[in-house]
Amino acid sequence: MNHLCTNMKSYFILFFLAIIAQHAASAFSLQKQQYQTKAITTAMTITNKRRRSVSLLRMTPRTVYLACDGFGQPLQDAIEEHLTSQDNVQVQNLGSDTYYDAAAKVATHMQKDKDPNSFGVLFCGTGMGVGIVANKFKGIRAATCENTMTAKYARAVNNANVLCLGNLVTPPETAKQICDVFMKQGFVDHPTNEEGEKVEWWSEDVETFLKSSMDGVENVENQAQQRK
Repeated sequence: MNHLCTNMKSYFILFFLAIIAQHAASAFSLQKQQYQTKAITTAMTITNKRRRSVSLLRMTPRTVYLACDGFGQPLQDAIEEHLTSQDNVQVQNLGSDTYYDAAAKVATHMQKDKDPNSFGVLFCGTGMGVGIVANKFKGIRAATCENTMTAKYARAVNNANVLCLGNLVTPPETAKQICDVFMKQGFVDHPTNEEGEKVEWWSEDVETFLKSSMDGVENVENQAQQRK
C-alpha cells in the first residue's frame, strides 16, 4: 500500500511538473511570437517611412536654374536633358556667358526665389570659377562637387543650394548621379555612404550644431557686408 501511495505521489508530481513545463513553454512561445511581431512591425514602419520620404522627394516640385560658360556648355546640355525628363522638375536655362556672369545670373535668381526646394546648377571647366563667384552673393551656398559623397555632405552639412560642376573633370553620367543625390539629400538628414549605410560620424551633437548653423553663417555674411 505504501509502495502504491509513493507511486501515486510520484505520478502526480510528474503530472504537475509536466503541466508547469507546458505552461512555461507556451508562455515562452507567446513571448517570442510577440517579440517577433514587434520586430517585424518596427521594421515595416521604418521601411514605410523611408518609402514615404523617397516618394515625397520624387513628388516635390522644384525649380532648377542652370547657367554655364563655354567650357561648361556640353555638361549643361546633358544635365538639362536629364532634369527635364523628371516630372517634378522645372528647368530654367539662363544660357551661356562668362563664368562670372553665369554665376551671377543663377545667384540672383536664387536670391529672388524663396522656395527652399529650388536649386541652382552652374557649369564651367572645373566648377570652381562659377562657385567662387556665386558664393559672393548673400544667401548663396555654392558647392563644387566631383562625386556623390561630396554632394551628399554639401547638402546634409552645409545646406548648399547651388551645385557647381566641371565639364573638364566630371563625365556626364557621373554628373547626373551627383545632381540627383544633391537634390534628394536633405539638410540635417543623416546621409548614407555608397553602400546605403548611415555614416558613422553622424550624431545628435552634429544635428544640434547644424540646426543653428545657418544663423551663424548669416551673421558672418552680415558682418562681412558691414565691413565694406
